[in-house]
Amino acid sequence: MLKKLIKYDIKSTWRDFTGIYLSILLGVIILPFIFNNVNNDFIVITGGFIAFGIIIAVIVITIISLFKIFNTNIYSKEGYLTLTLPVTSRQILSSKLIVSSMWIVLTMIVSVIGLLIFTLLIAPLPFYDIINEIKATIAQLAGLGGPTILLLILGMIVSTVKEVAKLFLACSIAHLKQFNKFRVPVGVLSYFAFSWAETIVVQGVALISGPFIKDKSIFMSKLNGISDLGSLQDALGLFNWIIGLSTLYGVFLILAYSICNIWILNNKLDLD
Repeated sequence: MLKKLIKYDIKSTWRDFTGIYLSILLGVIILPFIFNNVNNDFIVITGGFIAFGIIIAVIVITIISLFKIFNTNIYSKEGYLTLTLPVTSRQILSSKLIVSSMWIVLTMIVSVIGLLIFTLLIAPLPFYDIINEIKATIAQLAGLGGPTILLLILGMIVSTVKEVAKLFLACSIAHLKQFNKFRVPVGVLSYFAFSWAETIVVQGVALISGPFIKDKSIFMSKLNGISDLGSLQDALGLFNWIIGLSTLYGVFLILAYSICNIWILNNKLDLD
């Protein structure tokens, strides 16, 4: 039944994200043409505003689509139909987490591809230079090691799912009966409150673990070296350790947010 829920969520949102991807691709093709072939300052400035507008539109439509996946499909008239299906709240939430995270990852990939196309059209490079740049990038990534690359990818995916789970929980809290008249501010405040709490926990752990580090100067030099890609090879062990802990922390938060959300869906659900 989870597969059917995923298919339904994809069908209900694919048009929104197709529009996002088309706007990105059209923007990266049309704008370089304007910048490269038009000398009129007004048109160039207008093109800059259009580029900025596309970025804002992508962000807004993405957020609206995520709300559509969860808020509209559960806390509206559609919710009555969804909740009559022979599925559990866990399956409903899992489907929406999977689909939302999938769309976010795809949007990031399309955005990166669009940025590359935009860069190549604005400042075209000879074909062999492009090949050399790709080879250099692959070599640099290979130098990090397979485990590090996998940890980075896993960490980004977990971070994406965590943000979606947090957004969904904020939506559920906003629909509690106690907040009927203040749903929007309560939802926004809840999201930022969770983000603030996450930061406080990380800072608290760092403060507590400080006294147990024998040589702080060595630790800090390695930590500072992580910000320099050329020094990553010398600090891969520490880097992997930090990314691994961050990923585990993200998984813990996903579970915590999801459990709270399922409890609200099972015990405090208030449909419009």
